[in-house]
Amino acid sequence: MKSTKISKVIVTQSHFRDVNTSLELLHLPIITFKKLEYNREKLNKDYDWVVITSKNTVKFFYNELKTLNAKHIASIGKTTTEALKDAGFHVDFEPSDYTQEGFKEEFDVQRDIRVLYPASKDKRSIMRDYFIEKGADLTEIALYQPAPNMESINQLKKELKNIDGLTFSSPSGVHAFMEHFKKEDLEHIKVVSIGHVTQKALMSYGIQTQVPKEATLESMITLIEEEFQNEI
Repeated sequence: MKSTKISKVIVTQSHFRDVNTSLELLHLPIITFKKLEYNREKLNKDYDWVVITSKNTVKFFYNELKTLNAKHIASIGKTTTEALKDAGFHVDFEPSDYTQEGFKEEFDVQRDIRVLYPASKDKRSIMRDYFIEKGADLTEIALYQPAPNMESINQLKKELKNIDGLTFSSPSGVHAFMEHFKKEDLEHIKVVSIGHVTQKALMSYGIQTQVPKEATLESMITLIEEEFQNEI
């Protein structure tokens, strides 16, 4: 007779919301964030676009965004767009696949448009390089900085032998995890990454991982759920 044990999955991304699933989900955010000081004179310019690439940016830039003189808001990521709308902002552009690569494919940058880009200090260079290459007048703000969440990491050390699945949503989360664990610690666990950039970070440590069709938590959980169902 086959076991009816409910599979347990740890979600390591910073933000979590209820997902309709048969799995037991445990939220242990592996990264914490600190808002940084920056030159606030950058807020005094008029902008054609402000580009928001994470839910953390919405959180840390909310007050500035309310008073900023910007004609349009571009969002990358389904949860980013939802956070912006929940905060009362209108989103004028979002790539259909929710990724920075999709933004490059779908967003037509006109030369000399004024763009404000507040984001993590450790952000990828893909957006910056794209705007500069296309001749945009780009202003960047290093808004916040990620750091390992030691409370979650210590809890992970206790839970890891008893879980069946693990999700990662950023390269910084992968690197923070691997500072405290080894590849062998994940041999019995199904690992899912939110996108190909996070997948590449995991593979750099020799860890095999799958990527869902959409870059969302729901899609990651659905993928893990399907994998477990296929084993029955």
